[in-house]
Amino acid sequence: MIECRTIKELCSVVVDCPHSTPTWTVEGKIVVRSNNIKNGRIDFSSPSYTDDEHFQQRIKRATPQGGDIIITREAPMGEVGMIPEGIVCCLGQRMVLLRANPEICDNYYLLYSLQSRYVQHQISWSEGTGTTVSNLRIPHLEQLKIPYLPLSKQRQVSSVLRCLEEKIKHNRVINDNLQQQAQAIYASMFVDNADPTWQQGHLSDLVTVRYGKDHKKLADGIYPVYGSGGIMRHVERPLYDKESVLIPRKGTLNNVMYVNQPFWSVDTMFYTEMRLPDVAKFVYHFVKAKDLAAMNAGSAVPSMTTDILNAMEIAIPPATVLEEFESLVAPMYRAMQGNDAQSKKLADLRNALLPKLMSGEIDVSDIQL
Repeated sequence: MIECRTIKELCSVVVDCPHSTPTWTVEGKIVVRSNNIKNGRIDFSSPSYTDDEHFQQRIKRATPQGGDIIITREAPMGEVGMIPEGIVCCLGQRMVLLRANPEICDNYYLLYSLQSRYVQHQISWSEGTGTTVSNLRIPHLEQLKIPYLPLSKQRQVSSVLRCLEEKIKHNRVINDNLQQQAQAIYASMFVDNADPTWQQGHLSDLVTVRYGKDHKKLADGIYPVYGSGGIMRHVERPLYDKESVLIPRKGTLNNVMYVNQPFWSVDTMFYTEMRLPDVAKFVYHFVKAKDLAAMNAGSAVPSMTTDILNAMEIAIPPATVLEEFESLVAPMYRAMQGNDAQSKKLADLRNALLPKLMSGEIDVSDIQL
């Protein structure tokens, strides 16, 4: 039988976030929000901010440090990520700060353990414990059982898994660079050197904006479900199977995505059907360059509407120019898609290795990467 220890035993700090809503500012100190935490990492590329006064209030119980782990309590529940060194931040809502006791627990081992099926299954026991949504309560969180290994073994396990993570990170960096190149080509062709004789129109001339749908009743499968934070799960059938640009309807409005595979889009996302050939990537870069958050139509929750999107003014290039742009950026998108596929295989390998390494079924010394 595998020896286990609880989160309470392995962590020197288990601190709930403040339950008040942060005061949002345009710049200042970073506030980590639930939608920043996905697939075992915290994404700081589109940060939210608060001022120094409210930052100080939010770190009274504990100041987040590099190497600390954040776990979300609800909406979504059980997502984890590690705070990088050198990042000054505080917690938003619906999350908990964990700090591994370095004398008995490697923080990377804890990070990977929390993502394992064994621990995620325990987290799922919290389904329905909230009044309106599922909520991972602190007493339950503290009692989560982590397969325990001697500290030296923990470090060996996390070292193997970090090698896989570094390869995934490398692919992500390459894709970011390719994305920036494609955006630069778009800007050069359609912003800096735009032809004033091009037809003036609206986004509705190029796309039909469709509403996403609820996915909760769908069985698991192979088709990705997209929310504003990226892929949420995979389901049995797609909602749409052609090139599309996905635009958040609620929440983080600037998280625009390009998709070129069959997919499902949640009901808080719009997806688009193209009205012209060779126009999807052009539309993506056009919308991505806009500050959709500044067009917010909501009060409490940031919101986008079909009317706002359809009315966006756009200069429509001739078909030959759109075809030229497509020919320039399509190879970049194929490379990005290939890197994403490789990263998925690496993540699957990591997830398959983790329980075997924890149980001793596979010895760390037998693995060469």
